[in-house]
Amino acid sequence: MREIHPQALDREAFRLYGDFMDLLRVPQIERREGDNIFAPDLLKLHLDGRMPASVCVARVSECERVISALEYHQFTCEGILPLDGDIDIFVGPSSFRVDPETVVAFRVPKGTFVRLNPGVLHGRQFVVDSPEVNVLILLPERTFGNDCAFFPLKGEEQIRITL
Repeated sequence: MREIHPQALDREAFRLYGDFMDLLRVPQIERREGDNIFAPDLLKLHLDGRMPASVCVARVSECERVISALEYHQFTCEGILPLDGDIDIFVGPSSFRVDPETVVAFRVPKGTFVRLNPGVLHGRQFVVDSPEVNVLILLPERTFGNDCAFFPLKGEEQIRITL
């Protein structure tokens, strides 16, 4: 039986096979502090020859648990995977009218992958029981530039998520 020994993951040695990134130590995120931070389009996954999937990371930090904006993607799904802690997400049904009254929240345990369908209202995530959580986000490349509708909520429209 042939034996092989793992080598250190090195960009030059691995280039023939693909690419990699430490999603827990993203330079764009490491240089910033505070509220939620989003680093889009870190790596691309070409799945079928059309628009590549994009690996993005959000660092979710403790903050006031208030929904102050909603967004949706008309044509694309969004994948959400909390890597190192539990998060709360909020969603509302896909419709032709943005209605904050339809929004509900769900607790997502770390390591649980969530797929949001096109048109579903959603937005930032909230930490549950840790100061920060790194969240993997999967979207088609450049979704935030070409398929994102964003709606700020004013005063009484805003929603508090309780623990």
